[in-house]
Amino acid sequence: MRLRLGTYPTPLTSKPYGLFDSRRKTLAYIGELSRELLGLKPRLSNYSNRRGEYRIYEYDKGIYVVDVKGIKGYVAGEEDLLVSNWWALLLGLIRKVDPLDCVSTGGSVYNLRASGDVNVSVAYLVYGTGTAQEAFIDFALKGYAGSITTSITIGYMSDRVRVSLSGIVPSASNELGIYQTLYDTSGGKPTAMLARRVGSWSANQAVSYNIDFLQPWVRGIGDYMYGILRDTDVLMARIDGTTFTARTSGVSNAGSTYLVASSDLVSWDPTLVAISNAFSLSNYYADILGTRYMRATMIHGLHSPANDIAVNTIGLYFPVFDTSGVSQPVCILVQSLASPITFYASRNNLVVLRIIAF
Repeated sequence: MRLRLGTYPTPLTSKPYGLFDSRRKTLAYIGELSRELLGLKPRLSNYSNRRGEYRIYEYDKGIYVVDVKGIKGYVAGEEDLLVSNWWALLLGLIRKVDPLDCVSTGGSVYNLRASGDVNVSVAYLVYGTGTAQEAFIDFALKGYAGSITTSITIGYMSDRVRVSLSGIVPSASNELGIYQTLYDTSGGKPTAMLARRVGSWSANQAVSYNIDFLQPWVRGIGDYMYGILRDTDVLMARIDGTTFTARTSGVSNAGSTYLVASSDLVSWDPTLVAISNAFSLSNYYADILGTRYMRATMIHGLHSPANDIAVNTIGLYFPVFDTSGVSQPVCILVQSLASPITFYASRNNLVVLRIIAF
């Protein structure tokens, strides 16, 4: 499915009560809702966030749409732009699909092989002389001058997980970026730019590009992307709290991320590895949307309880291969809700989680 910028589907005008009497009608309504969501104009917005990291829209009884953000780039303490290729890589990996319309640093358009072994080599910093303002669709430095010997580290803070790429700029420069060589679906090895920053740096100046995973994201996604950027196997935590070595230097994603929910109100912490008393939603539908101009994914989950349930926390679990090829469940997102939502008895309650990059 592709998003056409500037087009807004007609909003729903009829109430969807009763549409959940059959699987066929349920799937039909999910498709209809997905088309409406492309316009980003919810009919009802009964819930809003406290900190700006998420929003919940209630479209109708038992139909909830959750928007999350919280992944940002920083250089010298200032928020920066993670470009389209970064979001294609991240969303493609956690959805185990091959994103379309990626662009190499040479300007070639290709499909990224995010459903399999994606990383050819380690990510690294680059510098250049270009001064044009950053844009989401940037695919290369405007005045590439060279690469920077780069170290990649990970840190766990009270309000974020941070993956840092650091080095010394060899000469005066006006722009920094992150490059990584990644496989395309035909086995080619294009180099992709994942971030770009315009500024002013002097020769031999120390620089760092930080990728911060803020609320509602937790250490699982930080650890995973740390391994992807380093092109090496890294230690990760299962949802039972034990650790394993993830195969992030090869085929790492054992399946698509899936929605979970809990009646427990779980206080967000970046080091969380699980949601207490979580249950999985039936994930009937998920897609990755957009072209290089917009990256987003929508993950749909259904749940039909015997009795009404008050849900206070939702999240994402993600199956990751260990180095023996065994799938291990990892928690990557925990969203505690300011106000509980209700899963109503004897109906297919629908949750749509949207991750929208731009």
